[in-house]
Order: sequence, then C-alpha cells, then structure tokens
Amino acid sequence: MEKYGLLTFISEAGANKHAKKLWRLMCDCGKETVAIATQVRTGRTRSCGHLKSAGNRRTHGMQGSKLYTAWCNMKLRCDNVNNKHYCNYGGRGITYDKAWSSFEAFASDVGNPPSPEHTLDRIDNNGNYTKQNVRWAKRSVQSRNTRQNVWINISGETKCLYDWCAIYEITAGAVYRRVNKGASFQEAITTPKARRFR
Repeated sequence: MEKYGLLTFISEAGANKHAKKLWRLMCDCGKETVAIATQVRTGRTRSCGHLKSAGNRRTHGMQGSKLYTAWCNMKLRCDNVNNKHYCNYGGRGITYDKAWSSFEAFASDVGNPPSPEHTLDRIDNNGNYTKQNVRWAKRSVQSRNTRQNVWINISGETKCLYDWCAIYEITAGAVYRRVNKGASFQEAITTPKARRFR
C-alpha cells in the first residue's frame, strides 16, 4: 500500500473541476477522504484535515509509536466498514469512548505500553473501548480472552481450556482429539494419558 504522511492510497477518484487528478485515501485516524493527487505526493496534504483542527498545525509527535498505532487500529475497527476486522468490532456494536476521538485524550487515559510485547486488549471482550475496559496485555494473556475460548468447569472451578491444559499438562490438540472421540471436555482434560478413547 502506498503511504503518504498519515494517508494510505485506496483508489483513484476522478478529477476536480480544474482537471486535477483526485485520490481516495484512508487517514490513520480512521476517516476516508479525497484529495488532489499532486498535493498528496508532494506532502502538502498529509491527513484528512484533523491535523489542522482547532487552528493547531502542531502534531503530538507520536506518529508511528505503538500507542498511536493502537489508537488508529481501534478507530479503524470500530468506524471503517471497509476494514477487514470491522465485522468483529463496529459490526457487532463495539465502539469507543467519544473523548478518544482525540489521540491526546486516548494517550492520557491509556498510557504507553510497558513493553514492545504488550498490545491493547479489552478486558470484557464484548465491551467497548473505555478507560475501565482496556489494558496493555501480552499475547499469552489475550489468547485467553477471546470469544472463541472454551470455558470449562472442573470440580466447581471454571477456567479456560488453555489454563486447564497447563494445569493437567496436556495439549489443547490432545483434548480436542479426545472430545472428537466422544469424551466430555472434563474427561478429556482430567483422564490420564495412559487411557485411550475409542
């Protein structure tokens, strides 16, 4: 994809009344815009216009950072129907705090990730992006917080499949093979490896 400042080229969009070629572009903030191609290529147009808002042309200096990328991805997933992840976010009603339309407000509430391995995660996977419902988490934690996770009760305690697998020292693949042969998840996890399921 061709990138110019905060703008990513989508397609050509005809020409204006002065016969100048127009481009359709996606801004990092999540807004789609149309601009004159030559102005984009030369750097005169660097965003959808949000950099000029409130008469302030100065930027926050965080462009390209993990924090800024997380903010852009959040907005794209929730706002842009053309985003490949929209169906799992905006498409099912997931949105974000209105104040977080401003990167500065988002940055103030969320703060920088504690390490390069941390990414933005919603604590309640069915909840919105809000100060109370987001955290920086490693992939190992996030993998236990997805809608696809299987939650299993054993002896009155509920944990996700991967946590039980770690406790009983069995792989998820082995559990699913046992389940496919007719075992319940509880049996598949807790039965010693020596026993075979037919």
